[in-house]
Amino acid sequence: MQLFISNLILLAGWQRLGLAFAAGALASLGQAPLGWFPILWLSLPLLIWLMDSASLAKRGRSAFWSMARVGWMFGFGFFLLTFYWLGAAFLVEADKFAWAMPLAVLVLPAGLALFWAVACGLCSLVWSASPLRILWLALALSAVEWLRGFVLTGLPWGGFGMVLGSNDITMQTLSLVGPDGLTLIALLVFALPALWFSNRDAAAPRLGRILSLLVGLLFVGQLGYGTYRLSLTGKESALQPVARLVQPNIPQKEKWKFENRAWIFNKLLALTTIDGEETPLKSVNLVLWPESSLPFFLMEQPGALAAISQSLPEGVDLLTGALRREPGQDVGIGHGDSVYNSIYHLNADGTILDSYDKVHLVPFGEFLPKQTWLEAIGLEQLTAQKSGFKAGSKRSLLTIERWGNLLPVICYEAAFSSELLRYPDGADWILNVTNDAWFGATSGPWQHLQLARMRAVETGLPVIRVANTGISAIIDGRGQLIAQLSLEQEGILQAKLPSKLTKTPYARLGSVVFLGIWVILFLTTVGIGRKPNIP
Repeated sequence: MQLFISNLILLAGWQRLGLAFAAGALASLGQAPLGWFPILWLSLPLLIWLMDSASLAKRGRSAFWSMARVGWMFGFGFFLLTFYWLGAAFLVEADKFAWAMPLAVLVLPAGLALFWAVACGLCSLVWSASPLRILWLALALSAVEWLRGFVLTGLPWGGFGMVLGSNDITMQTLSLVGPDGLTLIALLVFALPALWFSNRDAAAPRLGRILSLLVGLLFVGQLGYGTYRLSLTGKESALQPVARLVQPNIPQKEKWKFENRAWIFNKLLALTTIDGEETPLKSVNLVLWPESSLPFFLMEQPGALAAISQSLPEGVDLLTGALRREPGQDVGIGHGDSVYNSIYHLNADGTILDSYDKVHLVPFGEFLPKQTWLEAIGLEQLTAQKSGFKAGSKRSLLTIERWGNLLPVICYEAAFSSELLRYPDGADWILNVTNDAWFGATSGPWQHLQLARMRAVETGLPVIRVANTGISAIIDGRGQLIAQLSLEQEGILQAKLPSKLTKTPYARLGSVVFLGIWVILFLTTVGIGRKPNIP
């Protein structure tokens, strides 16, 4: 093994950078739907040993840039394969957007990789032969991953925490430390081989083994906690109300064609009224349609509201994603209107009781940053709404009789764990409506489902996820799939909603948990590094 490590350290130039890219690409296989997280016990140590190579080859400022390049190549390989599926959205209207596909497929991963480049470059300031360099790397990478959730509206999607969160057992730690804390744990755990074989520092021959033992115990504890938490499944009773999730499986290319409006609406109504032995309509209390289900403005179509009231049995409510429009200063329908991506709550009479407007919009998908400038060079958002959407002004719960308080989350908002904690207290479950038809049969919808499962574990709240083309699912407070509809399948899913669990430590404290752990590890690493004689 030492010979293998020595050969890696001797690599230079494009050999070093090429292997860094390959190691990052390999790490992406830990993402859903594959979830091959053990492969990171190879890829992350490779990054560490390649950084050793870069640090030995250069000194001072040169070391910063040399190590930053290694980090960037690793991050680029990782994010390129993690987000390759974004390119599918640009082919929905290929005549308009295919030219811009390389911007999403290449530029976004390149930009995200800059976070890793900065972290690896900064590590050059403290990099040494000591195994403490691995702790410094974990601290630096977890810090920039935390920042990645906020910078330029944020994108806390992907990353090593999500990889470790792809396993049913290891994901349970989310209830304690949240996604950022799990990222830090993942970076330490997956560095175990590098820690174990870290004996380059003659002054500290045993430190690597001691740290390996401590990290190994951390992982064993994580497995033990996850196993215990999952063993409690089923001890809480299910609530009585029954939900029917409607998955119409409308191709994105067909969704906004004027001539398809009646066909799409009638399909939703037909699935809503199915009555079978295994899915009796009389037992349903709530019907759910996915994000932007209706290819028109619902409030402006009294005929559609009347048809919905005729389809819903008495006492059954409907929650549907739909576009909502508020007239602007211009007279009539025009560019000055404000359009929102919303969820409507309707009763059996077709009366709209409440609504929620999406707060966190998708950059370039639902709005254009610096819209005037970007439109001048030919860029526009992917949404069918020419002027883009307007963000909602507040996060609020929706209340439904017999269902309690639901926390509404529209599509991309499911990626933002910290934002879910900003809703008012008292939620009984989470509703996630989405339209992943943009991405076809790629890994994107599976990753999106995984995010919903992670939010359930973090909060202890069950999640109902209803998607246009899938994957619709009912998820309990431990992230377990109670029922689901396959990707690109038309149909309905009918099941009871699991009861919520006790509020988790992470739901109570939020990012304070991660920041506290990070500071303690930072101070501990500084303290150990200052000791003159390490055994």
